[in-house]
Amino acid sequence: MVSPTPDAKSHHLGLIHIAAPRSGLKFNRADTPDVSHREGLHTTSGARLLGFASGVMSIALALTSPTSVAQTSDYPNRPIRVIVPYAPGGTDHQIRALAPTFARLLGQSLVIENREGGGATVGTALVKQAKPDGYTLLYTGTGALTVAPNVRKQSYLLDDFAPIGNVIGTPFIIAAGPGAPYKTLTDMIAWAKQHPGQATFGSAGQSTSTHLAGEAMAAAARVQVLHVPFQGIAPAVTAALGGHVHMALGLPGAIMPQVNAGKLIALATTGPQKLALLNNIPTLGDQGVTFANLSSFGLLAPREVPEDILQKLSSALAQAVQQPEFLDAARKGFNSPLYLDRQAFRAALVEEDKLYKTMVRDLKLFEN
Repeated sequence: MVSPTPDAKSHHLGLIHIAAPRSGLKFNRADTPDVSHREGLHTTSGARLLGFASGVMSIALALTSPTSVAQTSDYPNRPIRVIVPYAPGGTDHQIRALAPTFARLLGQSLVIENREGGGATVGTALVKQAKPDGYTLLYTGTGALTVAPNVRKQSYLLDDFAPIGNVIGTPFIIAAGPGAPYKTLTDMIAWAKQHPGQATFGSAGQSTSTHLAGEAMAAAARVQVLHVPFQGIAPAVTAALGGHVHMALGLPGAIMPQVNAGKLIALATTGPQKLALLNNIPTLGDQGVTFANLSSFGLLAPREVPEDILQKLSSALAQAVQQPEFLDAARKGFNSPLYLDRQAFRAALVEEDKLYKTMVRDLKLFEN
């Protein structure tokens, strides 16, 4: 069992809990924010410390690097590029909902660019290699930073990025397509036990958090499933609709419209409790499968972006996520806002990285 440190309560990106009876595998992250009762936005802030630190940094820069201050004081003076490392139709909806308010606060437009591939690693690596001037940012699920490098060696690590803020914390949905030979989670588990390795699920890509969630769910249910990776959750949903895979596991924003239209059948969510936002779909735990996971999404920059630029971005993001326009858009997209400031986001990422290291090891998912 992996337990949080005593002061880690405010830093949680989500909850991870797995129990696999055969191996005794168990992960638990406690005190997850109860998104089912959140009417506005849950925030974690270190504003006083951040203000003091920024003041000290500003004085130091003024004394030691006047040229650097002059170069960044007018930031931003041109549009900012935001890379989303997934196919259109999923995660990009979140940042597109935030973009108008964020851009207005910054005084410059945002150019949202989908760069899918490699289970989110292609776009993520692109941002790592970008010039650290604040004009190329990354909006991603945290799994691109905490899952992918632990499953397979990547050209980047978590420490190559500077967190700006977490924006969304939401459970995944497991949904069956019209061609699946089961219509409930109970029936899926029974069918999978009779047909080992033949129950297929599509994810947002190899080594993504959706991939790991599907493997962990199968381990907890003691069944063998076949993972089929796609370049984003939208293509996985399309594959489920077309009968190419039995199930899709991914974000509510990509799956719920198809569920509401009667084209996909929701089997379960991975959240710790039912959400009215998601039609009170039963959780895995409600149905006897002891696995829960909230997926988080946030904004980051290349590691060496100057401190004053990071602070300006962080300040604008903190204001943007509290605006009614964004909160309404998030709810309409079936997303639960969960804001963490720079320090809290960094602490949560470090904790999540440790948890996934253990999970990948115990599920034997590391790829050479």
